[in-house]
Amino acid sequence: MPAIFHVDQARTFSMVMFLSSSPKMQFGTQQQDTAKDGTPKWEVQVVASFTQFGRTENEILKVGVLSHTDPAAPLQGMPQPVELVGFRVGVTPAEKRTDRNGNEKIMGGTAWYQADELRAINAVPTSRKSASQEG
Repeated sequence: MPAIFHVDQARTFSMVMFLSSSPKMQFGTQQQDTAKDGTPKWEVQVVASFTQFGRTENEILKVGVLSHTDPAAPLQGMPQPVELVGFRVGVTPAEKRTDRNGNEKIMGGTAWYQADELRAINAVPTSRKSASQEG
């Protein structure tokens, strides 16, 4: 079974609003975590609105982004509608474990979110900016 799913944001959410961005810290330290290639990891929080069972629902999502600079810097810290470019959802596999008391527990089975970048909805994509400036 695939563990990562690419998401069509426009068909899934009625709105995605930027809330905050901060460095993702290594567990138990005050040092920013990095990918294997050394790119710093960031945690971007957004509120996503969607319709489920005929009702509008809102949920705060923590989205991982790899970037050498704060991926939300162009947004100037302002809450605003955004596109999560290259948005994908992964699921950690559920597994049965036994704790130190001999009790069986189900671990994992949770969703995680990643994006390649964050873009204000009113922003023109970089490739379109370049093409319009060349013409």
